[in-house]
Amino acid sequence: MNEAEVEINHESERRGEIRAVMSFVLVLAILFGSIGVAVMFVVNKVESTPGEVKVTLPTVVTMPLEVGSYSPKITSEGVVRSRREVRVAAEVSGKVVKISDQLIDGGAVEEGEVLAWIDKADYTAALARAESSEADAVLNRDLEIARQKQAERDWLKLRKGNEEIPDLVKRVPHLKSAEARLASATEEVERAVRDLERTEVKAPFSGRIREAGVEKGAVLVPGSMVAELYSDEDLEVRLPFSLRDFGLVPEEGKKQEITLTAQVGARVERWPAVVDRIEGEVERSTLSGYAIARVLPSEDGNYPKVGLFVRTEVSGTRLDGVAEIPRRALRGSSEVWVVVEGEDSIIEKRTVEIVRTSREEVVVRGDFEAGDRLVLTRLNAPVVGMKVLEVKELDEGEESKN
Repeated sequence: MNEAEVEINHESERRGEIRAVMSFVLVLAILFGSIGVAVMFVVNKVESTPGEVKVTLPTVVTMPLEVGSYSPKITSEGVVRSRREVRVAAEVSGKVVKISDQLIDGGAVEEGEVLAWIDKADYTAALARAESSEADAVLNRDLEIARQKQAERDWLKLRKGNEEIPDLVKRVPHLKSAEARLASATEEVERAVRDLERTEVKAPFSGRIREAGVEKGAVLVPGSMVAELYSDEDLEVRLPFSLRDFGLVPEEGKKQEITLTAQVGARVERWPAVVDRIEGEVERSTLSGYAIARVLPSEDGNYPKVGLFVRTEVSGTRLDGVAEIPRRALRGSSEVWVVVEGEDSIIEKRTVEIVRTSREEVVVRGDFEAGDRLVLTRLNAPVVGMKVLEVKELDEGEESKN
């Protein structure tokens, strides 16, 4: 090994020794520094003094809880329909020789107005024959009366003692037969007159033609439809109610006045109506009960169109001992929270019975006490007896959900 290599080895060993010494000094510095900091904390420690602990109470929005009487407004809707509808049919056969100008779909007719005329020639002839037969029957009856009187006179001339005149001698059977033939002939005349009248098919009541069934030249037989007619003034609406609401509809006999409304174009039209009756059967397919309202004319004397969709409100039977609360105050299916009367605002739970529900409100019955205030805020983990910070109102969106 030459001198250069020896010198390099000595230099490496010296550097290693220097690094070891510096590491030892760094460790000693860290140790003594930590001891100094600990001593400083001990010397300068702060003595804590006991004080009040501040507790943040959950904020709830409440409203007064009023228990009393409530008359629900039950909404329903239905379609206007006519109470009188009929298929007008021909009662005699024959060819239609003329029809009314109103015998068209939508035509307006009055009671007794002729809708169609059937050829009456055959029926006029039948009436003439019947009248001829009746005249012959009258003559025959009169002859029998004359013969009876003559027979009585002849008997009186030839009788012996007080013997009564036999009925056959008095021609009593002959007279009865003549009177029967006369009665039959009279009935035939009356039937011929009716058939002749029936050649004019008339409207049984005022209304409108829903469907015309004949044209001029058609040949009709008894029962052929001439027109389908409905009354446009004798109207009603069948109003459905859910079973829960149906139990609140006033019983039959209480003729309640209601108002029907409908959107017709850009305007809302109204008509008065009266709840006429309650149907005695529940519809199984929809589990609904029905009330029938009779439609009255509006102030200007108009009626709604048949088939128009209308809405209305019916005042339900009065309920006592109930409270109307917002739906959002209900917790679960049958619970609410209330702030009870006292120095502190403490919440308690009340179990309620739901009497009726609507879109925004719920009518309930429960064991409420005077001074209870309904909690509207939904709490995450409410506990009976928990204190809260009660506020009467908050802007929308500011309610706490603690």
